[in-house]
Amino acid sequence: MKRYSTSYRVFILTKAGLGAAYLWLCWDFLRINLALQGGLRELIPGLYNERICGNELANSILIHLLAFLSSPVAIWIYCIFAPLIVGCYVWGRFRWLQAGVGVWVWISMIGLTARASIVMTTADFWLSWCFILYAVSALVTPRGKWEESQPYLSREGWREDRIIHSEYAWLMVILQFTVYFYAGVNKLVYGWTAWTSGVALQNLFYDPAMHSYLRGIHMPYLVSLILCYATLFQRLIVPFGFFSTRYRNWTVLILGTMHIGYELVMKVAIFPLVGIACLLLIIYPKSAEAVPSKATRKEQRRSRRLVLAGQPVLVQKILAIAVVGLLLIEPAVMSYYSDDPPYWNVKLATQLHWIMFADGGSQSKERFRIAIMVHDPSTGDVHYDEVTDLPFSYFPYTWRTRLYEQAILRKAIQAQRPGASYVGTDYYLEDYIHAAVRLYKIQTGRPRIEQFVLSIDPYDKKSFSP
Repeated sequence: MKRYSTSYRVFILTKAGLGAAYLWLCWDFLRINLALQGGLRELIPGLYNERICGNELANSILIHLLAFLSSPVAIWIYCIFAPLIVGCYVWGRFRWLQAGVGVWVWISMIGLTARASIVMTTADFWLSWCFILYAVSALVTPRGKWEESQPYLSREGWREDRIIHSEYAWLMVILQFTVYFYAGVNKLVYGWTAWTSGVALQNLFYDPAMHSYLRGIHMPYLVSLILCYATLFQRLIVPFGFFSTRYRNWTVLILGTMHIGYELVMKVAIFPLVGIACLLLIIYPKSAEAVPSKATRKEQRRSRRLVLAGQPVLVQKILAIAVVGLLLIEPAVMSYYSDDPPYWNVKLATQLHWIMFADGGSQSKERFRIAIMVHDPSTGDVHYDEVTDLPFSYFPYTWRTRLYEQAILRKAIQAQRPGASYVGTDYYLEDYIHAAVRLYKIQTGRPRIEQFVLSIDPYDKKSFSP
């Protein structure tokens, strides 16, 4: 099993950052699950209405399993124990305890997100895989070598800040490589025209993900063009620097700056936190040579194998190869079958489909809107009251609301029929429309609605006109 060299402090800081991201996710989905016990359940259908896989028996088993894992009691258990679990994860002692921690976090993420998968992000799947790989690393680490290659938190270790050679760090680096590289591949698969013509960034400045103080600002084409190709360079070329001692720090600087930039301009919450936490592992240990020669690196690898005498058994080698193969190949398969990705791996928080803004903002300039036609009998005037945002009142205050908004827009566009009004064939879309109309009736006291109008307009259109 290969290992990756990093320093003790950044290893601990990486775990602390991922632990903080997990706590953030627990807080988000605790509030969403509480809201699902109230009005939000009008917008998000129950588990028993979902179709997770094609096989009837497997679908039924998965539905009942997810219902159990996402019960209100289970949700509270996950969130109450979350600080203790994170503490154990950062502490890092006792191999099989740590394997249990990784599995617990994964199962808790399945339960927390099962009833609200529509508001999951790529960062959630990335975080889930970080903990799955933690459990895997406990299985593939040679016997007696856990606390040497995956050190635990201690004052002496922090003060010494020694170089460590970690199986977990190696798996995490492979995961990071696939996240960035396939994010670039998927930009070419989903948004070839937007990214290669240089308009993707112009489009994305109209996206709901943008902070309100930037959304709608027109970016000059030349700036957009440069940034589009810089983004493709970051995704398709820079990640190879993870495996070069000469360029490791440069990759951290380039990709870390990207994450900070995302945080400044977009509402992407845990994505920069997960990204930067993982990137810390790439930092080349300062106690090592600045840039060792090729011969020196070969000698270091040879001596490292002699020092770490514990050797993995055959089963551990096979498992490690299988996991690395899955991380490298599955995203390519998902890209190839991009029109119909499987849904079960979303529900199990294991999707390896890295599609961050891959379409180049093709729908960013559009907004789905609902308006109620109001007739004043005394004057004969007709006007339209917009009710598009009323259902959002069911959501707790969270950045994830925009993910639901984007999903509804996509479903509205899919339901559009050329030359006709929109047809609500999707139950998410139908529930959203019905909730908007019902809330309008409650607010205005109008028991009957003669007509409502659906439209897809430019997001910044000031007035609604059907």
